[in-house]
Amino acid sequence: MRRRAVARGNEDETGDLATDIDVSLSTTGVSGITAMSADGSYTINIISPRDGHEMGFARWNADPQPAPDFPGDSLVAKDISPDGWAVEAELSTGRVASTRGHKAIYIAIASGNLPEGHPYMLRGCIVKGSERKCTPWHAVHA
Repeated sequence: MRRRAVARGNEDETGDLATDIDVSLSTTGVSGITAMSADGSYTINIISPRDGHEMGFARWNADPQPAPDFPGDSLVAKDISPDGWAVEAELSTGRVASTRGHKAIYIAIASGNLPEGHPYMLRGCIVKGSERKCTPWHAVHA
């Protein structure tokens, strides 16, 4: 598995997202606005349970994106809020991309080839110390 972390500015790394958008709430109160793109990539924008501000996003990147240079079969976590919480993208295989230990604005990428067509689950989490709050799991595929 290849891990890469990149600090970047406010560019939009979510890529082209289809209009199929869903809002979901988990039992922890963390919410996410989700969108799937045509290639199977999936983004969960993570919203604060306390005041509704956007904290960042967790993304499954099914295919490589030439700009901003994200590899395929990768998890992307982006923390955009200097609120002390880190953002994590977690795949059901155990793969995690985490911004923990870095100041916002920060992007972490965890990648490695997975078998094509296999189903997986993705969720986004916010973490601070031993606290962890996650969105529900969402189906994705390689």
